[in-house]
Amino acid sequence: MKKYLYLLALLIVVFSCSKKEHKEEKVPDKEVGKVNFFMETSASMAGYFNGSTEFVKDIPNLLVDIEGKESFGKGPLKLYYVADSLTPYTGSTKDFIREISTTKVANEKSSEMHRILEMIASKTDSNDISLFVSDCILSYPDNVIKANSEINKQKAPGELKALVKSTFLKLKRDNISASLYGFNSAFFGNYYTYQNAKLKLDGQERPYYLWVIGNKELVSKFNKKLADLNNFKPVLDLNFGLFDKTIDDFETFFTYEKSGEWQPKDKEISELKVSKKNPAVFAIAVDLSSLPNSISSPDYLIKHFKTSSENLEFRIKKILRTEEVDKSNLKREKGFLTNNSHVIVIEVLDLYKDKGSIDLKLPLVYDNGYKAMSTMDDRNLDSIPGKTFAFEHLIDGVREAYENSNDNFIHISIPVKK
Repeated sequence: MKKYLYLLALLIVVFSCSKKEHKEEKVPDKEVGKVNFFMETSASMAGYFNGSTEFVKDIPNLLVDIEGKESFGKGPLKLYYVADSLTPYTGSTKDFIREISTTKVANEKSSEMHRILEMIASKTDSNDISLFVSDCILSYPDNVIKANSEINKQKAPGELKALVKSTFLKLKRDNISASLYGFNSAFFGNYYTYQNAKLKLDGQERPYYLWVIGNKELVSKFNKKLADLNNFKPVLDLNFGLFDKTIDDFETFFTYEKSGEWQPKDKEISELKVSKKNPAVFAIAVDLSSLPNSISSPDYLIKHFKTSSENLEFRIKKILRTEEVDKSNLKREKGFLTNNSHVIVIEVLDLYKDKGSIDLKLPLVYDNGYKAMSTMDDRNLDSIPGKTFAFEHLIDGVREAYENSNDNFIHISIPVKK
C-alpha cells in the first residue's frame, strides 16, 4: 500500500511540475510570413511615374530595402497591380521595378478606395503584411460621375466616408490594423478633378500614400523597421488600431542610473531617503511600441507628458529609446531592454510625508495634420500642390472605425515610500 501511495505522490509532483512548466512556457513572438505589395494603377496615378519624380526614385528603393533585409520578412515580395481588380505580377521585384519605371502601367479608368482596401484585406493572411501605394482620392466610378458631376463633392462626407468606415470596421473585427504614411512627389501629366475633368500638371507637387496593413503586432514591428531606413522620410504618419488600451505597466531597474538610497519593491520605490540636498534617481522601462513613431519620440514625450505628484517633488531627468541605453553595466536587467521600447529616468527631489506617488500621463490627442492636406475643390492648379481631394473624410472614416474611449495613451503611477 505504501508503495502505491508513493507512486501516486510521485505522479502528482511530476504532473504539477509539468503543468507549471507548461504554464510558464512563453508564447513565441509573431513573425511576418510574407509581404504583399499592391500598386494602384488607376489613370490618376500616371503622373507620378513620368519623368524623374521622387515617386519613381523612392518606391523602387523601398522595394529593394524591404526584400533585401531579412528583418522585414523572408522570401520575395508578392506583387500586385490594383485598380478595379487585383492583377498578380509574375516576374521578379527587379522586373517589376523596371516595368513601373519604363512602361505605362497606370492606365486603368478608375478605382474605388473602399473596394481596393477590401480586396487587399482578402489577400492578407494572419501572418502577412500588405503594403499599398495610392493617391487615396475618394471617388465614384466614371459612369456615376458622368451622370452627376458634383456627386464626389456631395457624397464624400457621407456615403464614401461611411463605406471606408465599414471596410475598416470589418478589418478591426479580424484584428487587422493599419498605418498610413504620406509623401510628396512631383507630378507630370493629367490630373483628374472631382468632376473627372483633366488638368495638365507640369511638375507640381502631389501627395501619395503608403498603407501598411496587417496583424497589430506585425504592423507595429514592421513600422519600426521602416523608421530605421535612412531614406524613409514621410511627411505624414498615422496609425489605426495599434493602440487600444492605456499603457500603465512598467519595470523598475535595480541599478541603471541609480542614485541615492532606495529599494525597488514590485512597482513601488520603497525605503527612500531623500532631501533637496540629496535627491534620488531611478529608472523605469516601458513598452511604447504600440504608439506612432512621432508620438513615441523622446522629444515629444518630454514636451507633452503631464506630470503630477502627491507629497513629493520630482522631475523627468531624461527619456531614451532602449537601443540608446549603455548595456555594458547591465546584467539581468538587459531583459528589460528586450521587452520594452523606452527608458524613463526620474529624479525625486523631496518627499514630504511617509508616502507619496508619481503620476505620468500622455493625453490621447490625435494628429489632425492630415486635414491641411485635404481639399474639396481641386478644379484649378492652385488647389493641387500638397492636397488630396476629400482626404479628410477618408481618414475620418478610418479613425472612427478604430476609435476608443481611452483618455490617455500613457498613465503610469509609481508609489513611493520612506
